[in-house]
Amino acid sequence: MAKVAGFSEATYIGLHAMVLISQKDGERISIREMAETICVSEAHLAKVVLRLAHTGLISTTRGPGGGAVLAKKPKEISFLDIVEAIEGPLENSKCVFGKSKCSREGCIFGDFLVKMTKEAKEWLRSKTLDEF
Repeated sequence: MAKVAGFSEATYIGLHAMVLISQKDGERISIREMAETICVSEAHLAKVVLRLAHTGLISTTRGPGGGAVLAKKPKEISFLDIVEAIEGPLENSKCVFGKSKCSREGCIFGDFLVKMTKEAKEWLRSKTLDEF
């Protein structure tokens, strides 16, 4: 289960990569070009791109003239789609310690995590690649 607060570095790389890919208007962009723009290693980016391709958000081609291109229209891809492609489904966390049941009566956080996750998912769902 992914946590809303504190996405992995791979997720932030994926979000940046998807924005770059969407800005190419259907032209392929290479891993090298994206890695240089985002300032990350090609190896790490390649792993992230592979995840995005496996979920059908992008299409990739190897070799000269290869690279990545969106598999859908930018307005059809939300930030939530990208985050969940990398992190897995964002689920409501009821315990900061990952426990299903508190050993104490009444948690000091109340329903904070549930509300935070819900609001974050709504915001991520509302942001699409065509906005960038």
